[in-house]
Amino acid sequence: MKTEFARNLTTKTDLPLTIGHYLKNMHLLTNQWTTRNYKDPNRQRIYLKDIDCPKKWHDHLKQLIPPPLFYLNKLPEMFEGPGAKTLSSNNELLARSASGRPIAKAGDLMSCLPPFMRAENLMCYIGHEGTYTPAHQEMCASLGQNIMVEASDGSVEYGKATKPGSSIWFMTESKDRHVVAEYWMSTLGHDIDIEDHFAQINAWKAAPFKTYVVEQRPGDFLLVPPLAAHQVWNRGTRTMKVAWNRTIAKTLELALFEALPHARMVCRDEQYKNKAIVFYSLNYYSDLLCEMGDIGVWGLRVQLLLEDFELLFELYTHILLSESFSHDPPKGKDFEYVPFDSNITCSYCRGNIFNRFLTCPWCIGEGDDTYDICMECYTMGRSCACVSKLKWVEQFRWSELTGKYEKWRQQLLRFAEARSDKYPCLPAKSAQLGKKSLAEICHEQMKRRPWVDVTNPVRQRIEEKNSGSENATPTRKRRKTHKSNTYTSGGRCHICKCAEPTWKLASCSYCNLSYCYGSLFRAFNIKPQDTMEMYRWMCPRCQKICSCAACRRDPTMNPYEPRCTLLGHDTRKVADPRSVESLVDFRQSNLRWLKKAGDDEVGRLKRHQKEADEKRSKALVDNCIELEFPQAVSEYPESVQLTSPTTGYFKDYRDIPVDPALEKLDGSFLAPPESSQ
Repeated sequence: MKTEFARNLTTKTDLPLTIGHYLKNMHLLTNQWTTRNYKDPNRQRIYLKDIDCPKKWHDHLKQLIPPPLFYLNKLPEMFEGPGAKTLSSNNELLARSASGRPIAKAGDLMSCLPPFMRAENLMCYIGHEGTYTPAHQEMCASLGQNIMVEASDGSVEYGKATKPGSSIWFMTESKDRHVVAEYWMSTLGHDIDIEDHFAQINAWKAAPFKTYVVEQRPGDFLLVPPLAAHQVWNRGTRTMKVAWNRTIAKTLELALFEALPHARMVCRDEQYKNKAIVFYSLNYYSDLLCEMGDIGVWGLRVQLLLEDFELLFELYTHILLSESFSHDPPKGKDFEYVPFDSNITCSYCRGNIFNRFLTCPWCIGEGDDTYDICMECYTMGRSCACVSKLKWVEQFRWSELTGKYEKWRQQLLRFAEARSDKYPCLPAKSAQLGKKSLAEICHEQMKRRPWVDVTNPVRQRIEEKNSGSENATPTRKRRKTHKSNTYTSGGRCHICKCAEPTWKLASCSYCNLSYCYGSLFRAFNIKPQDTMEMYRWMCPRCQKICSCAACRRDPTMNPYEPRCTLLGHDTRKVADPRSVESLVDFRQSNLRWLKKAGDDEVGRLKRHQKEADEKRSKALVDNCIELEFPQAVSEYPESVQLTSPTTGYFKDYRDIPVDPALEKLDGSFLAPPESSQ
């Protein structure tokens, strides 16, 4: 029988075993837990997770799940499962090409990628009482689907009595994602992007946002909204679930602008290759539109396809603009061409790289292990120890990408009946940007940042000492003088007062002050790119928001209060060992600045919640949507919404701590962040 790797949640290690051996011994793992030993951190929690779904299960589920919701759905398919009559009535609305191919948007844009580029995410999860999935959001803001296919029912198996199996889900709303993230960091002392914390019931009850609690039993199919934080607790002798993720145009937008920047901070793998999905989905939709021929009267599904096409084109435009140069571009000979195979990832953040990136010609490890850095990371100050003199690499010919842009733009102007000023040509769009592109920032920073010769560190130190002069003649000794308080080619940070070279400081275009990037990041939530992309940058003091000690005494100042908590991440544990951080030490938190601002943690969370509610209400009004909810009477706080039959579960088991292995034994889950780290 095939050997799988189960996860030992207690020791955080992988355990090789066969499924048969695991199933026969699940009663031993389950029966060890009682209401009195849940705080024992040494008991085994063996979770068989992320294993490949058997083909028979896949084929059977395909007959039960509607095609738009199923794994890797690309084209409308015949469906004879539950609700088939309702779905079949919509088949008449399908537009078809001259070849008879249905023209409709894909249910899962991952299916538009070539097969070898797709992420296999149809997975099975088998767990027992005491196993769990920590609070997290679905990878890359994708849509989650989860169905429980089987569970123990209390009968006798292998000569042993079993306990009924089910799973308890704690789910939040997508609109509350910023409030949830802030609550996780400021109150619980964890970063939800790291996925290492399972919150106890009291933590959910004390939260300022609504939590929906549901018990999942065999046959129950759950849909997880994009970026909605959730956690799962398994009960009974056995639960068996199948889960998969789908990518649509809206989730790609959330991925590029929210999920991936957060994943980059903590160096999480990007397995879904989102930018590549944008490119190949546009290519697929373009071919469908070409088959449509002349403009006619189309059904609803074609209109939805065009809406997807428009959004995907806007994302593609954003990608191209970030990689373009409006002036002083690197010469063509400075670019190395490597054909795109979707397998190049950033050596620091491990994000997938679509086209242009930087590589170091000196830092090459064993087996031609090159050091490749994405433009986003290099802008943040991340790189190999060489810091500068990196080489440009591209995986598509620029003429190919711009040619695709123009072709798709013309299709939009024709089929979507859009105005030409809404979708201008790429040079005109670049001129409208009003700021430097990501590629331009990297090109500029490589000229500013010094090169460190890692191949000869001794010589490097000598050259630095002698200012690069090898034939310097001895000079007469001068009387010792006091050195200046600043570097000859640098200055001091207005906030921390540390002397830094010029390339490590952001200089104001309106005064003579400079700020180090670390102080800007922690005290003002300003990332390095936010200052580098501006042609003329105005410092916090000129904006009257500086929060240093001296400026706080100025009555005209309105000191900035950091909008969120930054716990700090030691990315050296996961990044390539050759990596350095030259601009911002992301291990440092901003707790000191929060305290200095007299941080009102509860008030800040309420403001985030109010902003989320107002944004959602506005979206509902704009789309003329009215929501009606039945009024339910509950003995529980408003922040936790219990739905039947889970209410009965908590009445019987509410005193059992859900996850003591990840909590302090004294139960102080609301301790300040510094004491809970």
